[in-house]
Amino acid sequence: MRIFFTAIAVSLMVVSCSTPQKPEPQEPINPLLGSWQVKSIHWITPDTTYSINEAQPGLLMINPSRYSIMWTPTQAPRTPFENLSNPTDEELKTGFRSIVFNAGTYVYTDSTLTTTAEIAKVPGFEGGTQYYRYNLSGSELEITMFDETYPDGKKPDWFGKVESKFVLEKL
Repeated sequence: MRIFFTAIAVSLMVVSCSTPQKPEPQEPINPLLGSWQVKSIHWITPDTTYSINEAQPGLLMINPSRYSIMWTPTQAPRTPFENLSNPTDEELKTGFRSIVFNAGTYVYTDSTLTTTAEIAKVPGFEGGTQYYRYNLSGSELEITMFDETYPDGKKPDWFGKVESKFVLEKL
């Protein structure tokens, strides 16, 4: 019994004299995580802002490693195909123009979000990047796309002339 208590006493002394372990540093929680509903869209030029104050359905979804954005760049609701399984060429063209989407990976800082498309509505944009400034206030997120780079390094015609601002609400 004496050996048992001696072993416990020695163990307690070893533990009390050992160097305390420092906790592993925690990565900050990404404030952009979740699903966000597009509330309004604003195209900002140096002298005018064009707005859709009550946007058609649109979503931004961000998980720890991926993003997906889809939105409607029109004020009016999208027009359904007359025959959903057999649209006309004109319906296809109108439908293509009435939605925007990209999905892929992203990186963020405390004020910017940079996305890289793995799938895109526009064939050939896969590997392209979009650059956003963001501001988060409570359950409202504003993201403003200020730059875009195609996979070949070229810029779109609107670069430097227009910024696209989205006001979103957390779902």
